[in-house]
Amino acid sequence: MISIYFWILVGLVLIPLLAALWKPLRIYEYPYFMTAAFAIFILPQAISLIRFPGAAPEHAVQNVLLVSCLCLGACLIGYQLSSFNRHVKRAVSRPVDEKKLFRVGVVFVACGYFFGYLLSHMEIQSSETGGWTGTATIYNFFQQLCYPGFAICLMTALRHPGLLSLLSTIAGAVIPLQTLAFGRREPAALFLVTLGLTLYFRKGLKPPRWIIPCVIIGSLLAIPATGTYRGLHAERDWEAIKQMDLIANFKHFVSDESILELRNAAILIEATQRSGDYGYGADYWNHLIFRYVPAQILGPSFKESLMIRRSGEGQAIQFATMDYVNPEGSTVTGMGDSFQQFGYWGCLFFVALAMLFRSLWQAALRPDALFAQLLYMQSCTSAMRAITHWTLDFLPGFLYSVIFLGAAMWYASSRTPEIGARRAARRGPVKRRPDAVQSRHLNGPLRSN
Repeated sequence: MISIYFWILVGLVLIPLLAALWKPLRIYEYPYFMTAAFAIFILPQAISLIRFPGAAPEHAVQNVLLVSCLCLGACLIGYQLSSFNRHVKRAVSRPVDEKKLFRVGVVFVACGYFFGYLLSHMEIQSSETGGWTGTATIYNFFQQLCYPGFAICLMTALRHPGLLSLLSTIAGAVIPLQTLAFGRREPAALFLVTLGLTLYFRKGLKPPRWIIPCVIIGSLLAIPATGTYRGLHAERDWEAIKQMDLIANFKHFVSDESILELRNAAILIEATQRSGDYGYGADYWNHLIFRYVPAQILGPSFKESLMIRRSGEGQAIQFATMDYVNPEGSTVTGMGDSFQQFGYWGCLFFVALAMLFRSLWQAALRPDALFAQLLYMQSCTSAMRAITHWTLDFLPGFLYSVIFLGAAMWYASSRTPEIGARRAARRGPVKRRPDAVQSRHLNGPLRSN
């Protein structure tokens, strides 16, 4: 069954990618960029896992391939189930004053620089799981505003080119390019997605057909070498970086035993099945609390009181039985943590994402839907991260964009004469009711006493 599930996965990857090559604009839509994420991240790991299962039993490898097929199938099928919701259209396609929106973009970029400066001058504390903790998480939370700020400035520069908008766009691109130099994959993807989608929404420029295979092949070669690159970059060994052989490194990745996130997922699925310790969505709530309730301000005890308590002892026992510990810095993938929450029904998470993204995409195609356009481009990488890392991260990331972009649009949608005239032009001339006209002729003009 392992080989059958693997070839089903290959087919589910190839068909949408061929469709995207036929019509390259499709790569911006949910099922196609999610398929690209499977092709780049999951498929090579599946090959390596089949050859070198390590601590994963044979049926665990079989299960993780089956769950991968279900999740990718859910992405494809869910996109066909959704229809455009007029309430979503009304909420995300309101006209805005672009001058005011540009000011917000500049403020977001300035926040990115300010909090980035604070981060660079403090000692960052790490938790037991390897993530950041303490004040650094708050600073990093606000530093991320540079990404929507860059998108807003770029949109303004393309619509209303000028020295100020150009300089703001260049300033907004500095932090994303710095993170790209550090080997951060998600910021690099977000930067490229922002460029591509902004050029399409503002100028109607579609992606050339050749760029899709180039990005996929380049990412296939680059991702396995990310860990090595980060280590060399930290040591400032520029000569070793220049001598990196990406092709040889990729061959080593699939031909020898490596650290695999998909192996982590296989072990997690196996441990969950053995223990029966399913989360039933509790971890989605707990992750929201973890991300948005600051313990530094409200206290750790209050923060913990808001969470749904789960022991996790059953899974821990099963991990110990299999003598396996997730390698530091690795993830469990969206297949692993969605199964941990709902078993095989966890794939429905990707159906829900498909329905959301189809509504957003159709709304973003409207000329005045700046909010939908910005929200869509800021959320694409969060959706792909739900595959490569875990599904728990999507809702906090999406909520982050909704809160700050929503505040920006609320400020920029203040009624101005230009916007009022535009709305009046859409409504057309005001029509009087016949009975009102007749009453006016019979009674004459109103007179004051």
